[in-house]
Amino acid sequence: MSEVINFPEKKSKKENSKIGAVIILIISALVFLPFGASAIFESFFQKRNVSTFGSYDGHKITYEPGSKFYQATSNIAQSYQSAGYQVDDKMYYYILAQAFRQTILDYALTGEVKKSGYTVSKEAVNRAILPAFTDENGNFSQRIYNQVNQADIDKLKKNAEGQLTYSRYIDDVFATSGVNGQEKIRLYGVKHSEAEKAFLAKMGEEKHSFEIAAFNTDDYPESEAVEYGKNHADKFVKYNLSVITVDEESEAKSILKQINANEITFEDALSEKSQKYYSDADGKLSGGYTFQIESAIDNSDDLSKITELGTDTMSGIIKTKRGYSIFKGTADKVVADFSDAETIRVALAYMKQAEKGLIEEYYTKLAADFTSEAAIASFDKACEKFNIEKKDVLAFPVNYGNTDMYAKTSDVAEIASIANNASAYKTMFSLKMDEISAPFILGNKVIVAKCSGIQKDDVSNETDSMASSVYQADQTAMQNTVMASDKVVDKFFATYLDMMSAGKK
Repeated sequence: MSEVINFPEKKSKKENSKIGAVIILIISALVFLPFGASAIFESFFQKRNVSTFGSYDGHKITYEPGSKFYQATSNIAQSYQSAGYQVDDKMYYYILAQAFRQTILDYALTGEVKKSGYTVSKEAVNRAILPAFTDENGNFSQRIYNQVNQADIDKLKKNAEGQLTYSRYIDDVFATSGVNGQEKIRLYGVKHSEAEKAFLAKMGEEKHSFEIAAFNTDDYPESEAVEYGKNHADKFVKYNLSVITVDEESEAKSILKQINANEITFEDALSEKSQKYYSDADGKLSGGYTFQIESAIDNSDDLSKITELGTDTMSGIIKTKRGYSIFKGTADKVVADFSDAETIRVALAYMKQAEKGLIEEYYTKLAADFTSEAAIASFDKACEKFNIEKKDVLAFPVNYGNTDMYAKTSDVAEIASIANNASAYKTMFSLKMDEISAPFILGNKVIVAKCSGIQKDDVSNETDSMASSVYQADQTAMQNTVMASDKVVDKFFATYLDMMSAGKK
C-alpha cells in the first residue's frame, strides 16, 4: 500500500540511506510488529480528548487501544523509529495521516475479501508468524516460542490473519508475486506480456529539447488597462451605498415593511439583522464599483435599481447571489478618473480576472511579431529585440500527467504546466528540428518554442522497471478510488488542527 510521503529533512548520509527502508516497511497493509504497541503517541493523546478522525462505511476511525487506527499508528511510528527517524511533533502529522489512509484501505479491502467467503487457514497463519520464533540460523526455536505469553501469541496471530486477508485482495487483483518465486508465472491478478512492457517503455524513448520565449500575461501594461477603462468607463463608476442582506426573502420583506412604517431605521436593521456578506461591519457596501455590484446581484436587470439611487434613497428587495438585499444611497457616485493610481489598479485587476482573453490576445499578437522576427533574424536576436530571456529546455518525453512511468516534464517554470495540457504537448512535439512554433497559451504565459533537439534513448533495459511502474500506478489508482468513495468520511485535517490547538492550551 504505497503512499507519497513528504519526508522531513535529514541531516546525515546515514539517515538519508534509511528512507527506502521506511517505505518498504510501510507499503503493506496494517504493518504488524511482533509484540506490543508503541507508546510514542500516548503523551500526545493524553493531552487531548480522544478524537474520531472519520469513518469508513460506518466504521469509526478513532485512536483507542485495540482499534485498527491505533495499531496502524503505533506500527508506522515504530517503523520510522527503527529506520532511524526521530518521531516528534514534526512527524506526528505524517504518521497519523498515513495511518488514517491505511486504516481506510484495510477496512475496504478486507471487507471485499470477506464478502467473497474467503477465510485464512490456520496453516497460513502459522507460516506467517513463524519468523517471530526463529533463531539466528533461521530455524524454529521452541525456547523462543515458550518465552512468549499466550496473549501476545494470540495477538500476533490476529494481526497475521488481518494481514493475510488484506494481502489476498492485493495478490488476486495485482498479482504481487509469482509462483515459487518465479515472477513470470502468475496465477492471479493483472497480467502483462513482454510485448506490452516493451511497448510502454518505447513510449518514453523519444525526447525533445527546446528553446522558448515566454510572455507573461501578469505583466500586462497599465497603459492598456487605462485604454480599456476609458472605453468601458461605466464599469468603474464607484457608488456609495449601504446594504442590508438576509438569507430569506420573507425576512427581507418584513424588514422593508418595518422600515417603511418607521418601526425601525435602516441603520438599526443594518446592525441588528443584516448578514455582512457584501458590507463591512458598519454596513457600507464593500464592492462599490459597477462591475462588483453586477457580480453580486442575481439578475442584471436589477442593476439600474441600485445605480440610480440618490443619497438617502432606498431600493426595494433585490435578490443577490447570497440572499436578499436592500440598498441605500449614502453619497453621490464617483465617476472613474483614469489619472488616479487606485482607479488604474482596479481596472488592471478587473481585466486580469474578467478579461483574460483580451490580455492573452494582446500577448499573442506580440508573440506573433516575435515569431516573425525570429524567422527573419534568429531566435536569439528576437529575444534580444523583445527583451525576453530565452530559456533552454532539456530533452524530455511526452508524459501527460507527469506519471512516474517516464521522465518528468521540464522543470523550467515557464512550461511546467505542460504536463496537463495536451494541446501544448501537440504543438511542441509536432515541431521539426529548428522549427519555430506559432504562439500558444500555457498557464499565464504565451509561449513561442523552437525545437533544438530530437533524441531517441535506448529503453531496452527498462521493460522490467516499466512493469513495476505500472503495478505502482494500478495500486495508486485503487487507493485513490477507495479514498474518493462515498463510504469515506474524512475529517482528518480538521480534527488534527483541533487537537493541536487543544494541546497548546
